Amino acid sequence: MNTEVRLTTTARLEQVLALPVDAVSIGQEGCLTKLPDLHELRDAAARIRDAGIRAGVVLPAAWQRGAAHIHDLAVALAADGPLTLTVNDIGTLATLSARTLPGCELAAGLGLFPGRPHLAEEAPRRPLETAVYEEGFLTELEAFGVRVLEADATAVVPERDGWSVRRLADVIPVAWARSCPTARHHNLAQPNCRSACDTPSHLVATQRWQLGHGHREPIPVADRPHQVPLTVYGNAVYATAPVAAPAAGDVIIDVRFHTPQALAGHIASLRPRATAASF
Repeated sequence: MNTEVRLTTTARLEQVLALPVDAVSIGQEGCLTKLPDLHELRDAAARIRDAGIRAGVVLPAAWQRGAAHIHDLAVALAADGPLTLTVNDIGTLATLSARTLPGCELAAGLGLFPGRPHLAEEAPRRPLETAVYEEGFLTELEAFGVRVLEADATAVVPERDGWSVRRLADVIPVAWARSCPTARHHNLAQPNCRSACDTPSHLVATQRWQLGHGHREPIPVADRPHQVPLTVYGNAVYATAPVAAPAAGDVIIDVRFHTPQALAGHIASLRPRATAASF
């Protein structure tokens, strides 16, 4: 098992580098405003590489704006040294795959996961319908040079030669909204909203997350018993994973869900599982 720790900012980088991890990545899937600037990312990536572990940057999905900036940022970072670029939209993936980026690994991010149903009238399915990655989708990614996939702990991913699957431990991403509910709740405009999304908010069982719109709406009465508690960071919403990440696979730990003390203990608990699974 390889353990990757994911940061959304560089605030806890020093703490994470002192832990027994195999990789550190910085960024998140849904918000360009939250991503640190080029200088800060360059410095952080250099510190991670100097520690002898894999460095990564998570590029947010390019919504209506920001595609050119994300592309230029990625190319500049890749020129500095070995780097994993986790991409969360097909457009950015296509443009980066057309470039020659020596030492750069392209990974398909969590933002590229198959959509889950969110309207109760669509079908009588659980709110957290298991994500299923079909062979055709993986073949499409492979055409862009991708051999690394990020997925949640419950996702069904076909085994393919030469592919690596890195699973997010502890939580499942449900959605990223184009209109940020956190910024709106605090009445903050970009970029003044950057600090607000470090504090989570929680949705209760009588509210539903409306995908793509960033607001809450009533849940039909018949669907309420099946709703799960949700945690919102910025424009992203998460649910607690119902199962643990596979002991023998690579895992990603999002530090936002762990205090410094809990993070160290969690990493220590994963490594004995990995050792036992190898026998």
